[in-house]
Amino acid sequence: MNEVSYSVFDDGKVIFRYQDPQTNEPFEIKIRCPLPSRIHEEHRELMEQHRQWARSFNILPSEARYERYCDTRLDLLAAYQYYDLPLAAAALHSHLMTWFFVFDDIMDIDHGLEHEVRPYIAELCRRHLDVLDGAVPDENDPRCMLAFFDFLQRVRQYSGPGFTEWYERMKHHLREYVMGAYWESLIGPTTHENANTAMYLQVRHMAVGVAPCLDLMAITVGIPRKPIKDNFFIQRLERLAINYSIWVNDLAGLNRDMKRGLGNVIFTLQQDHSLALPEATRMVARMCDGELDAFLRVEEQLPMLLGMDYEKNKKACEAYADVLKRWMRGLLDWSARSDRYQRLDVDMALQNDRSIRKASQRVSPKTSDCH
Repeated sequence: MNEVSYSVFDDGKVIFRYQDPQTNEPFEIKIRCPLPSRIHEEHRELMEQHRQWARSFNILPSEARYERYCDTRLDLLAAYQYYDLPLAAAALHSHLMTWFFVFDDIMDIDHGLEHEVRPYIAELCRRHLDVLDGAVPDENDPRCMLAFFDFLQRVRQYSGPGFTEWYERMKHHLREYVMGAYWESLIGPTTHENANTAMYLQVRHMAVGVAPCLDLMAITVGIPRKPIKDNFFIQRLERLAINYSIWVNDLAGLNRDMKRGLGNVIFTLQQDHSLALPEATRMVARMCDGELDAFLRVEEQLPMLLGMDYEKNKKACEAYADVLKRWMRGLLDWSARSDRYQRLDVDMALQNDRSIRKASQRVSPKTSDCH
């Protein structure tokens, strides 16, 4: 057995299957997800727009990488999460996912302290932060950054003046993501600096990139910012949804992470608690179930917790809770179906060591060409 198998049962249970590298014995875990699963009726058109956008910026380094990009089915993630929302918004979401995965794969490559590549990585992050602060990229900037700039412009136009606060919050969360990805690249996924769960989660919460996706979805749904802003209990729901996303991502990607030597909370729990891989995996499955249970309980308690404010802002609170549930269920559906986690015979990363090394050697760090 060298890949994950996935099943959904009538009672909402999901199974992931693995093989213990120490014993070669198969094992499986179950998680529960009672949230409904739906898909956008225009998902085929969404797929075409998703692929055309990536082609238009030529951000994949080769035809083989483009084919793997198609097999990753990031459009399917948007189709599950935006199932009844406008196609244009779902396409925007798929563009963000494209940039995330291209950028993330660049940052995931373990270059150690190589003097040629390190400045390139640092400059790539700095230029993204410049764009988030209002800079306009030029032809010398990486193609993935040109795509990023286009995405920001599209969101700004789509959101209009009524959702400026959500747009600014999204940019704040994108800054956090870039810095988190840079932090993760410096300490490496398999080094002792990142080998305990407490440190892993500090980095992972910044680098997981869920928060800007929630902001974008809130813009699409048309949720007013004021009732959600500084709402401590809504913030708890957000944190629970992000935790759930981390657990699902690490469960779905475990076989790949073992093969590629990437970071995973299961590995840190193994070390922290002296567990065998199956026991650590089952612990994360329990954490996953517990986080979703807690989310649903907090959601039920919102009328009591918010009192009169809940009745006044009921529509906005319910809509934002629905955004969070859309995200969690859609992520699970996509994670369990994407070839990114199912195919272990090839490297499904959208960037690779060779392309990044070539870019860093070919041009100076300040004019690097990220293909």
